[in-house]
Amino acid sequence: MENSLSFVPLVIVALLAFFVPLFLARFKRLHLPVVVGEILAGIVVGKSGLNLIQPDPVLEVLTLLGFAYLMFLSGLEVDFGSILPKAGFWQGSHRERLGNPLSLGVLSFVITFALAIVAGLAMAGRGIVGDAFLAALILSTTSLGLVMPILKERGLTAKPYGQALLVAAVIADLITMLLVSIYVVLETRGLSLDVLLVLLLFGSFVTLYRIARAARRRLPGLNLLQSMSEATAQIDMRGALAIGLVFIALAEGLGVEMILGAFLGGALISLLADRRASDLYHRLDVFGYAFFIPIFFIMVGVHFDISALLASPQALLLLPLLLVLAYAIKFVAALVFRSHYSWRETLAGGALLSSRLSLIIAISAIGLEMHSIDPATNSAIILVAIITSTLSPLLFVRLSPPLPSLPRRFVIVGAGRSARFLAKRILGHGEEVILVDQNPRHLAAAEEMGLPTINADPADLETWQALDPPSVRAVAVLLPEDEANLRVCRLLRDQVGLERLVSRVHEAAKAGPFGELGVQVINPSLSPVVELEYLLLYPSVSTLIGDLEDEHDIAEVRLRCPDLTDRPLHAIELPDGVVIVLVRRGGDILYPRGHTILQVDDRLTVMGPVESVREMVERCS
Repeated sequence: MENSLSFVPLVIVALLAFFVPLFLARFKRLHLPVVVGEILAGIVVGKSGLNLIQPDPVLEVLTLLGFAYLMFLSGLEVDFGSILPKAGFWQGSHRERLGNPLSLGVLSFVITFALAIVAGLAMAGRGIVGDAFLAALILSTTSLGLVMPILKERGLTAKPYGQALLVAAVIADLITMLLVSIYVVLETRGLSLDVLLVLLLFGSFVTLYRIARAARRRLPGLNLLQSMSEATAQIDMRGALAIGLVFIALAEGLGVEMILGAFLGGALISLLADRRASDLYHRLDVFGYAFFIPIFFIMVGVHFDISALLASPQALLLLPLLLVLAYAIKFVAALVFRSHYSWRETLAGGALLSSRLSLIIAISAIGLEMHSIDPATNSAIILVAIITSTLSPLLFVRLSPPLPSLPRRFVIVGAGRSARFLAKRILGHGEEVILVDQNPRHLAAAEEMGLPTINADPADLETWQALDPPSVRAVAVLLPEDEANLRVCRLLRDQVGLERLVSRVHEAAKAGPFGELGVQVINPSLSPVVELEYLLLYPSVSTLIGDLEDEHDIAEVRLRCPDLTDRPLHAIELPDGVVIVLVRRGGDILYPRGHTILQVDDRLTVMGPVESVREMVERCS
């Protein structure tokens, strides 16, 4: 046994997985996604390059696990809140219903798949491909793993345009995954009742989801969601991975394609875990992308057969043809966005949805395993994935309208004593703030203090449309009644689409609905108790914030400037007196030291003299 196994190939792959991101970070102008770099690195050391890695049972098992984990994370990325119809979906005019992100996403995929079927039949009729339906599936895919981070980077995920693109990508992944599974069953078993096994897998998904929801509702002591959202001995990670493996084993037992089981396992976690309140998603990402998934993509490059591609005139013809069709089909399907968005947004959406990576490689691997496609065609498809995943994000950035400046306005709902005090402090930080209320006495007191106010109903949608939601950075809801606060929060979350909401809750028992909306809450009755606790236990710490009011300040800023990155902290010249006390990176919290290297998008908590802190905030932004 010891003589038949060698860990040398695994060491080579692990070293590549380590050095590729460092190389790409060094040469940022290449604009290559890390996974593309991993595939290219695999080509260099694989059969088309130096041939350093030979077939190895250890790598084959880890590659299969990486493949399954990649599909698991694809399911995890599905935000069902963005897919399911919102309240009032069926109300309004026909144009308004058609402009809903769900409607645009569904219509876009229907057109995509129809065009892909026509293209697949045309290529099969001319003998360019052997299987028209498999070719149609390949042309219908998109890359949710690329669409999501690009939209996040551009700040579009909470806007209707970004939601429409995101829903289109999610639906493309979901339906394509289902059709691939049905295709495999039909090819291996023919048209029989075995096709219903796919539905049985979905039935298991629904059943397990309902059991989990019932357990949480009827057995409060179990608290399933909490156990999956909080890291206690990593029990949430263990539970998530166990669910993924259960669905993979169930799919295998039913004779359904494994990728559908892995995808449904991730989708179930997405339904059960609280996306806003947990860093479970981040840790699952770290677990996969630190080891298993890089192995899969590097091995895709290792198995890439350039000689077979060059020796096949048919595959050489297929490569440019697939590229043209990949973009043409998505650009035509994206024309549905033109009914509600500009030409630049429409063309940019078509470019972004043309990106293909994980799923197209997965479908190609399935076709290769089933002998529906040959190694040369598989190599051509891999090249299509590399080119589109590199070119599409660049086209999207170039075509999409320029990003607006970062909104700086804060809105406070209510103009009572606490709201006025909060507004005054925010103004003291040099920020823009406005109070919204209908109470004449409160509004008069605010105006006497020189605070900007609006006399309007905060529970009316027209009030927020007049405030221009894209210019609102965050909202604090400080009305005297919990029911009124909840009503405003629901309006802001469901119809206005604002993300950063904070609300006062007078009765702790009523905090649940706020949490379900993803609203951060404060409890005035509890706050004095906490403050007294710290006054008794840590008197010097508890007076820190009070001391900051005069000559010193504390702020949190997202790091955007490159001149503070890629160097040890001790080598960076900060504004006089400024100290970085905390760094938040993804779901991790770092306590910086001299050797700490900051990264773009880190959230820094800084302290120091007021002017120096403001200089630091402007510099980082």
